[in-house]
Amino acid sequence: MPVEKRHWHFGVLSFTGTGHLNALISLSQELRDRGHKVTFVEKPKIESRVRQAGLDFFPIGVANPSKRVAPPSSKSNVLSEISLLRFNLARIRQDMELFLRQTPHALKTAGVDALLINEIAVTGPTVAEMLGLPYFLISTSVPHRLGWRGRSWLTGYRSSSSWLSWMQSVFLEVSALRVRGPIRRTLEQYRRQAGLGTLQKASSQFPPLAHITQLPQCLDLARKSLPKNFYYTAPFVSNAARPQTEFPWEKLDGRPLIYASLGTTRNVQPAVFRFIAEACQDLDVQLVISLGKRFDCEVFSDLPGQPLVIRYVPQLELLKIAQIVITHGGPNTVFEALMAGKPMLAIPLAVDQPAIAARLAQLHAAIVLPVMRLSALRIRAAVKLLLNDGSYRDAARELQSILQSFRGPAQASDIIDAALERYFKSQLTNAAADSPGRGYGGPTFRSAQPYVRRIKDSSASMALSRSRYFNS
Repeated sequence: MPVEKRHWHFGVLSFTGTGHLNALISLSQELRDRGHKVTFVEKPKIESRVRQAGLDFFPIGVANPSKRVAPPSSKSNVLSEISLLRFNLARIRQDMELFLRQTPHALKTAGVDALLINEIAVTGPTVAEMLGLPYFLISTSVPHRLGWRGRSWLTGYRSSSSWLSWMQSVFLEVSALRVRGPIRRTLEQYRRQAGLGTLQKASSQFPPLAHITQLPQCLDLARKSLPKNFYYTAPFVSNAARPQTEFPWEKLDGRPLIYASLGTTRNVQPAVFRFIAEACQDLDVQLVISLGKRFDCEVFSDLPGQPLVIRYVPQLELLKIAQIVITHGGPNTVFEALMAGKPMLAIPLAVDQPAIAARLAQLHAAIVLPVMRLSALRIRAAVKLLLNDGSYRDAARELQSILQSFRGPAQASDIIDAALERYFKSQLTNAAADSPGRGYGGPTFRSAQPYVRRIKDSSASMALSRSRYFNS
């Protein structure tokens, strides 16, 4: 008789950024369609979006307003930049402490059996280890644990207005993404209080069952070696993952469409939009600008050429008819543009964007302009080249054909299902080996459900169990 397939209850530790959320919702919907249950555990601000996608939600992160750290006054000098860095680090540490306190209880209350953890959710692996839950790391962009190698001096990483603000940004990103400095000390302190080992030992004692990235291998730079539990897949793109967005389609006039988006949160330089509008105003094209939540449309009512400026657009639909995409190099827009076979003009602004832009330039799918030397003339020259030089379009379409041969969410779900099946079987074997002829006091198994390891299990026994899994 065929063995009944086990269904799991996944808890998702995501991030509220749109690019991360879109990808994780697509993956979660694929798992749900396979019969699994998926619950996002995050701040209430994304609850409606998650529930609209047909997924469950458990709110955390409701902080005490009286303990909020007040931002410093905005001045351009050394002291203000240092104050801003300290403010941002304090805010991140405060969020970390809040999540470390609330997430374990939320996961136990929701009754999840396994975790999907966004790689940038740095507290996630510690929570998984404390609860003894098997987990998967999901990279929605270039995996920062493997190194971005973005050639920042070529792709305009220094997008800040001064060297002081640039250094503040670099220190913040190293602290938050590489888990160094005060952020690491906060996490190490919590681990000690929970009876766990150091972060350095965690990667070997309690590793993820798999580290999965939606970055396709064809878009990555060559690497000499990769962890044995690391997997490339393909972009997690799905129409079903998107909420319905109104758009004035009647205002499109039939001219070649140029779509410009600098993301939803990092587009902090309104001058870039003005450069783009000025560059396109005398070309026989129609420019559509998506602002995201950072600005109101009224701020750009006087842009040259009268482009169509909207806060949120149905991006997947617009990409189908666009000739060129102007982007900040964020993974959400880039992967979706590649899936649509569109050449790009990349203007990277921060974090992983220079790394992605470097990969696009290497594959001849985009022209990259450094934002610190940006001008309307440079943008205009790049747009004209993209319109007239078919080699960029051919490269983008070649990548499109490769990516469309894969189904990213299905690939990732196959990896997850297979890894959990192996892990489940190893737990049964270990249970029998550890307790021959007597009752087993470790993980329990519910009817037709996988196990939930209890928090009382020691980290030593969890490390032994996980090492047996990887050596089996």
